[in-house]
Amino acid sequence: MWTFLNSRFRLHRLRSQLILTFLAGFLGIGIAIGLPVLVLINRQASLQAQLLLNQSVIASKAFIKSEQSNLESLSLLVSQRPTLIRLLQEQNFSALGDYLNTLRDGANLDFVLICSDGKDVTESNQNISLAIFCLEKSQEGYTAVSNEQYLYSSVNMESLQGVSYRVIVGKKMSSILAELQNETGLHYFLIRQTQVVDSSDQAIEINPALIADMLKKANQGTTVSLGQRSFKIGEHRYLPAVLELDPALKIQLISALNVDNQIEIQQSLNRTLIVGLFFIIVIVSALGVWQAQRISRPIVSLADSAANFRQGNLNAPLSIQSSISEISQLTNTLEDARVALEHTMKQLQAEKDWIENLLNSIVEGMLTLDNQNRITFASAGVSEIIGYERDQIIDQKVDNVFLPVDREVAFSAQLPEAGQQRRISVRLRSGQEILLSISKANLIPPEANSANRALVIRDVTNEEYIHRLLGDFMANVTHEFRTPLAALEASSELLLDNLHSLSHAEIEELLTSLNLGIINLQTLIDNLIEAASIEAGRFKVHLQDIPFESILHEAQEMIHPLAQKYGLQLITAPIVESVHVLADQRRTVQVLVNLLSNAIKHSPENGTIQINHSISGETLRIEVIDEGGGVPLEQRKDLFRRFAHLETTNERARQGAGLGLSVVKAIIEAQHGEVGIRDLPNGGNSFWFTLPIVDHK
Repeated sequence: MWTFLNSRFRLHRLRSQLILTFLAGFLGIGIAIGLPVLVLINRQASLQAQLLLNQSVIASKAFIKSEQSNLESLSLLVSQRPTLIRLLQEQNFSALGDYLNTLRDGANLDFVLICSDGKDVTESNQNISLAIFCLEKSQEGYTAVSNEQYLYSSVNMESLQGVSYRVIVGKKMSSILAELQNETGLHYFLIRQTQVVDSSDQAIEINPALIADMLKKANQGTTVSLGQRSFKIGEHRYLPAVLELDPALKIQLISALNVDNQIEIQQSLNRTLIVGLFFIIVIVSALGVWQAQRISRPIVSLADSAANFRQGNLNAPLSIQSSISEISQLTNTLEDARVALEHTMKQLQAEKDWIENLLNSIVEGMLTLDNQNRITFASAGVSEIIGYERDQIIDQKVDNVFLPVDREVAFSAQLPEAGQQRRISVRLRSGQEILLSISKANLIPPEANSANRALVIRDVTNEEYIHRLLGDFMANVTHEFRTPLAALEASSELLLDNLHSLSHAEIEELLTSLNLGIINLQTLIDNLIEAASIEAGRFKVHLQDIPFESILHEAQEMIHPLAQKYGLQLITAPIVESVHVLADQRRTVQVLVNLLSNAIKHSPENGTIQINHSISGETLRIEVIDEGGGVPLEQRKDLFRRFAHLETTNERARQGAGLGLSVVKAIIEAQHGEVGIRDLPNGGNSFWFTLPIVDHK
């Protein structure tokens, strides 16, 4: 199918059509000239052969008439010979026979008969089978004797001694036909009642089928070709003609002209004409192909240039040379159009780039729809929101990009009216559910199959999520403040009311409870303050050259009461050599306290918490390791976000506002460090961060 379509496409090309036109024209001219010439050659050859045959037939007819006349004259001369008359009067038939033989041989006859009363009076010296001529009533004609056909003539003599005599002379038709063949060069066949009784060439064998073919073709006109009119004997072909010799006896003479030479000349002329026409057609067609290419080559180049124009390639100028003025004029016109179009395209491209940059600089996404709800344009903001490249959604139906959630109606059916805004929950093809704020504007005037609506979309999923988190956060903060405050209130009331009656151990326990409550409140307040400053953009760090052991010692002092409460043991790797880091001491202590506080929340009671440190190049790596249950991989991507909580059944691990790790990340990155989590082979949590080292060498 592709081959057929490709062939049709090629036939539609100008060069192909020109070549086909030239070929068809020259072929038609060749046929128009050659066919009549071929017909004329064949007709002329047939006419010439027929003319020659007709002349030969006339000559043959005249020759036979001449033979008949000669026989008449000879019969008359013989009847008047004195010797013949004397011998008949003497009744000397023996001498008469010898005399007649002499006359026969001298006159080149085949027989001379003297008949009386229907009998041969010389039969003693003649072949008795010739006596049949004495019975013939006519004075001349044809008679067959013993498969031999004779032409004869007779004359009646005057009565001698009361007896009437008749002189009959005759010749074999084979002899006559042989003489005729020598005279005319034709072959002759004597036919009597559709049977060949004699021929000029006894070596030729004739069968009834050949006779019928000769008679049939002898009656065909000259409009039939020479090859069709001729018949074949052996390796030769002959053209027949029929001469009626004796209609009463149905004796016919077929003259056969050898037309081998005429047929060969005719075929040679036909071949010469056909070959000549073929070479003329080939040469002229080659010239036509050359001319077609000469005409079509610049046109094809113009078509290629126009295709480049359509693809937007307007930089290359047209430089097509042609001796055809119309093509040169078309080239100049296209070049002018190219220059004008290039200028217009540059202006349009500049405007398009400006509009696209403007649209792409807008955080909100913008897309346009046609009347079939297909996306015709999408800004970079749309790609950021849905996570697909713009090329992937252009020409796609908007309902196939934004899928409905659960049993809701299609996205296009939920669009707001022009100038209004609506929030729509959608599911992307990746399976993610997001909440979009949609506003719509109608484009005026709308055109068929073009954009007629514009949508401005904004992803408000995080806003909604943060709104819910803020509610949870306020509840958590209220709970976080209420619990230590209630403990502080209870402990202080006991100290005030029963101070004199409490033992030293009881007082120490109440003071420890007060201290823990104060530490929790201080940590919570610090994280709230840092989170607020980060959100407000006022978060800053004051980097100083600080020994790391002072940061570690201060953090341990702050977290020790909380670890002691749950029976946890803090194990710190010994510091062999003092390491100075570039950091904000208060905030770095806060980082370490947050990590240790999280480790205490996730560690089982009476467990251990390790604090390791190591030097890697120009950074100090600090790691806090607990014996908790670890952090699943799917929850790690949100671990350092605000208000993030791990999904766990450990009630102690779920306490807090979810700000600690987000504050840790902000402080460490502000100090040009890194923070992360790694897997442990035996489970547990391992949080690490890095600080730049100050070189004192």
